[in-house]
Amino acid sequence: MATLLGSETTSFTLDNMGRYLCNSLQEAIDSAGQTIGDQRREFDVIVIGAGSFGSVIANGLFMKDATHSRRIMVLESGPFVLPEHVQNLPWMGGDPGYGVPWVTRPGSDLGYAGLLYGVGGRSLTWGGWSPELLHDANNDEMAGWPASVVNELKGHYFLDAGDQIGTNSTNDYIYGPLHVAMRAQLFDGLNAGSGPNGPFASLTLADLQDAAPVRAFPRRHNNQAPSDDDLRDMLGLKPNGVAHNDLLNMMKLEAPLAVQSRTEPGQFPINKFSAVPILVEAARLASSEAGGVGPAADARKRLMVVPKCQVLEFITETQPDNWVRVTGVRVRDASGQEQVVFLAPPRADGTQGAVVLALGTIESTRVALTTFQSSLGWRAAQRMGRNLMAHLRSNLNIRIPRTALAQLPKEIDLNALQVSALFVKGKARVAGKDRYYHLQITASGLARFGNDSEAELFKKIPSLEHMDALLDADDTTVVITLRGIGEMVPHNPDSFVDLAKTPSDWENGRPRAFVDIGDARQPAGGSAETQADRALWDKMDAFTDEVALIFANGQPFEILGAAGGTTVQVPAGASVADLRNAHPYRDRRDRLGTTHHDAGTLWMSSDAANGVTNDFGRIHDTTNCYVAGPALFPTIGSPNPMLTGMALARRTIDLLTSSVLPKPAAFSAAPPWRTLFDGTAQSFNTDWVRVSPNKSNGFALINGEIVTYGGGDFGLLYYAREAFADFTLRLQFRIFDPVNHNSGIFVRFRDPVAPLPNAIAQRVIANGDANRLASNRAWSAVHSGFEIQIDDMARGDTSKDFYGIRPEPDGLNKNRTGAIYKIPAGDAIPSGGFDLALQTYTPPPKLVPGRWYEYEIAVANNDYTVDLTDLTTNAKVRTTTFHNADVVRGIAKENGKPAGYIGLQSYPNATVAFRRIQIRI
Repeated sequence: MATLLGSETTSFTLDNMGRYLCNSLQEAIDSAGQTIGDQRREFDVIVIGAGSFGSVIANGLFMKDATHSRRIMVLESGPFVLPEHVQNLPWMGGDPGYGVPWVTRPGSDLGYAGLLYGVGGRSLTWGGWSPELLHDANNDEMAGWPASVVNELKGHYFLDAGDQIGTNSTNDYIYGPLHVAMRAQLFDGLNAGSGPNGPFASLTLADLQDAAPVRAFPRRHNNQAPSDDDLRDMLGLKPNGVAHNDLLNMMKLEAPLAVQSRTEPGQFPINKFSAVPILVEAARLASSEAGGVGPAADARKRLMVVPKCQVLEFITETQPDNWVRVTGVRVRDASGQEQVVFLAPPRADGTQGAVVLALGTIESTRVALTTFQSSLGWRAAQRMGRNLMAHLRSNLNIRIPRTALAQLPKEIDLNALQVSALFVKGKARVAGKDRYYHLQITASGLARFGNDSEAELFKKIPSLEHMDALLDADDTTVVITLRGIGEMVPHNPDSFVDLAKTPSDWENGRPRAFVDIGDARQPAGGSAETQADRALWDKMDAFTDEVALIFANGQPFEILGAAGGTTVQVPAGASVADLRNAHPYRDRRDRLGTTHHDAGTLWMSSDAANGVTNDFGRIHDTTNCYVAGPALFPTIGSPNPMLTGMALARRTIDLLTSSVLPKPAAFSAAPPWRTLFDGTAQSFNTDWVRVSPNKSNGFALINGEIVTYGGGDFGLLYYAREAFADFTLRLQFRIFDPVNHNSGIFVRFRDPVAPLPNAIAQRVIANGDANRLASNRAWSAVHSGFEIQIDDMARGDTSKDFYGIRPEPDGLNKNRTGAIYKIPAGDAIPSGGFDLALQTYTPPPKLVPGRWYEYEIAVANNDYTVDLTDLTTNAKVRTTTFHNADVVRGIAKENGKPAGYIGLQSYPNATVAFRRIQIRI
């Protein structure tokens, strides 16, 4: 077994954070080799990549595992870098670690900075813009998507994802006179237009669906649509007589940003969204459930995050029907060693484990091609890597006089940071088809960020990349950045991902990805699709200039960062043609791929002959290999892929949870019985409370069962919601070891966290258990109630004697399965004769490991009966009857109210499972 890693010192940091979140690969492998009860702890899900979408998949599968029936491993090739988005932290330069692991064509314009290697991936540094793909009667950015996917995304998954990342809330951190004035001027200018070729000539605000905060409003307000007052509150407007439809259309100009600065009471704001807090949430819960460290505790963890572990390919087997099943992954660990991590095999009920490929589009394609190039060579593999898309992106930075903003109050003080963020959607007809783009507009009205730049940076200006440009504002000018984002045509033969053919381009004995993209930045050439991209780019840049002129409002202004970094003076009354001459389109266009929005290479299709994956992201003709992220997109539209990728991930999570992964049915008792434990975490965590000094001896919820574990003193898990007087209790249990299986069921004991009555407290002292009770309140159940024993070995108490024999010998009936523990049961005594028989005890057949048994424990007044049923043979034995004559122990009521609690025992080195706990009163 590998030595447990501790905290490690780096140049700046004692690396506790990584130790809190992550496990080593060896720790994960060691845990998978453990058995809890009769259940091997192999991983049911292996998520490849802990970036934006892998983290969401892992968190979602973890949180939706109601019966704790699956184990999840997340493999990330990079390290743990940051706890959340960079803009939620002071920024001191550098980046979390980009790398380009693929090969490009010599002379290619692909300017992609590469992957961000680290837990959280690109979600750590993205801008946060999250518009939604259009799909309605007049506009469709989802042409070619499976109809079922479109319907469900539009039905609720887009809004669900918006709730998760923050886009369904208004931008309450972007407000104030500058923002209000810019939005009003843009709204008026767009409505006015400038002839048939002006802004929104083919896409008006009325053509767009309501903004996400408007559509999400009924979720939080009893299905009521927002009133005019609600809309004005969202927009930060005073009552002003603006018509309802105009208020709705003004909301469509608000920036759809994945930021939350205010949340529900009692919750922390997530600020600019990144996937790391989501993964941390799941890892924290998994660790809290494990009850310790080391292989045995790790085996109880339902999620393990393993960084610095590169996935090379999947291990597969071809089924008799030629479908392919993934059985494991081959990885390269931090030391350079190759190892195989196996997936749990299919179960008898037909459920099975799954792998989820959630790397960036290019690396996901490489792993898929490397793995399936032979087994799916004549099927999905022949299409893998085609349909590569990214975004066309341009930037225009202008500085306008503040007087150009007609509705900005002249007396406003800009000595505090004033910012604005706005969004405009556009459409153009290119080569007979509608093509889409949008503008992301960011503005600042001050040259410096006050005296505390870090605090102002924390305000989440929507683009870290534009900070330098925004600093060029002063108190008489406003700097505006207009970023255009345009879609690329799907299925462009110029754009693809393949495997490198030259051995010099290989790594770790395997080919890297080879990437090329249609070069629409060049003035001519390329496929018809590349030429169409070029035409859309021209129209988007022309539209950008028109919007810039709306803000300039006929006044002279400046273009910042033109060719060579120069500033260009633009005279009053300039036209679109003047702006193009002053700042040619090519000079403002980013290299292709720099958006990090690569998509499409493993696209979805309901037709296995046309796509790579089905409508839930499973690679066609595989049984258990799923993809998450933009690689699934049949088309890309203009939006940043984060919201769509999140929505698709949530949809895949629901499928895996409901139909693929192990999931025993929750138990529901039939009347007149009531369920006390139904097999779910809701019941286990809410209704049942653990009582013991630490987690060294505890209880875990595994596959719908309460499973005991640990060492040291014993532990108690009790039903804390309610006490009972007279009742009949049923529960099922099983043991796993014929020797070590000591446990029991406590009944009619007092609230274990409340002080004991004096009469019982005196007995505790007389019995020598005062110190035990002081350190472990579980001993309260021993002295105030009764335990129905589970122990075929009938072990004696080493601290007690039996008629002068010390320690108490093993084998006494009063300590045996089915007995009420320590109540005299007529055992033979050393001097001859028999002990008292306060309970009438009949030994049942020995328990068979792995077999389920049922206790039925009836308590009426002071009479107790215990029946034990072998659920395999249905053989039933009444093991004991007992009349309690003690007036202070096992009492039914106190002050007229039920006083007896019910609980389970965990015992050192003993594993016992419980399920289907129900009661009849």
